[in-house]
Amino acid sequence: MADNTEEKHPEHPVNTQPENPPEVTTPTANTATVHQNEATEKMEVHHHPDLHHKTKKWKEYFLEFFMIFLAVTMGFIAENIREHFTERKIARQNLEAYRNDLLQQEKQYTDDLNGLKKAVPLYDSIVSILYSNNENKELSVLSRLLFEGQRNIVIAINTPTYEQLISSGSMRFIENKDIKDSIAHYKNKIDFLTNYNDRMISTINNQLGEFGKIIDMHDFWTTRKNIRGYTPEMQSFNLNQEQRKFLIAYYKVYSIQVIALTMQLKNLLNSNITLTKMIEKELNE
Repeated sequence: MADNTEEKHPEHPVNTQPENPPEVTTPTANTATVHQNEATEKMEVHHHPDLHHKTKKWKEYFLEFFMIFLAVTMGFIAENIREHFTERKIARQNLEAYRNDLLQQEKQYTDDLNGLKKAVPLYDSIVSILYSNNENKELSVLSRLLFEGQRNIVIAINTPTYEQLISSGSMRFIENKDIKDSIAHYKNKIDFLTNYNDRMISTINNQLGEFGKIIDMHDFWTTRKNIRGYTPEMQSFNLNQEQRKFLIAYYKVYSIQVIALTMQLKNLLNSNITLTKMIEKELNE
């Protein structure tokens, strides 16, 4: 008997796969590039510079030029002011140093005057003995006087600070005209004294050879010359009239030199004291 049982099939086949499988997306390089380009385009949209400049008015150009000019000018003026104050400070320091030199020179002039004061009677005594024909009667005295008097009288006055005042241009910052004039006159007096003394020394030294023909000088320059009051050995004199006149004139030049230097040093000392007071007053203001 036939089996009439119909084979039953399900109306819908059974799907063993999940109805909505999860979508898995793998990022690719192209996707990243697309996003980057989009971000770049957005940035360009928001930040793209405006290349279309508006034409400026001439007043704006003038204002820019004026501001630049003003900045440069103010910088130049500020630099000049700074240099001006620096130079004035250096000028004051040089003036203080010059004042200190004056104080040292004042002491030097006093010492030189004391030395010259002792030399005046020495040369006067030599001239007096020779003129009175007493050279052999007072041979030991004359020998000592000749030994002490046979020297060059040198007055060395150093002026380095004055040269610094001139070379540095500091003199132009001294507003007191009296001080500037006094400094110049004082330097002229120093130069005059120095030049005069150089000429006198040259005159005396030029006659030294002739002097050695008349005076016995064999014991003048020995190790004993440093002994105070040392009297060198000397042969007696046998002078003719011409030699006597020469020796008198020779030592009279010494005497004239001493007298002239004494007068000039006294003048310098007075100028020194006056100038020092003027500068101290200027520095204290």
